Amino acid sequence: MGFFRFRKTIPLGKFFRINVSKTGASLSAGRPGATINVRKDRVDGTVGIPGSGLSYKERLSNRGCASLFILTLLLASAFAAAAWVH
Repeated sequence: MGFFRFRKTIPLGKFFRINVSKTGASLSAGRPGATINVRKDRVDGTVGIPGSGLSYKERLSNRGCASLFILTLLLASAFAAAAWVH
């Protein structure tokens, strides 16, 4: 039996994205080949070969507190990069 999936990606500049799906929202940071994805309950890292369809994904943290810490670091770096450009 099949099921429906929903996913929407909102780009936030060159290296950041907000991902929204039926299971919740997350923030991704990175570029093709290496990405960190932060959700409320976990942090995942993905590395791959762009354009090949080959990638490796690993859970980096299962704790919500670690996710919030990494999210804070990602947002701080995003604001710093935006300030640097302007």
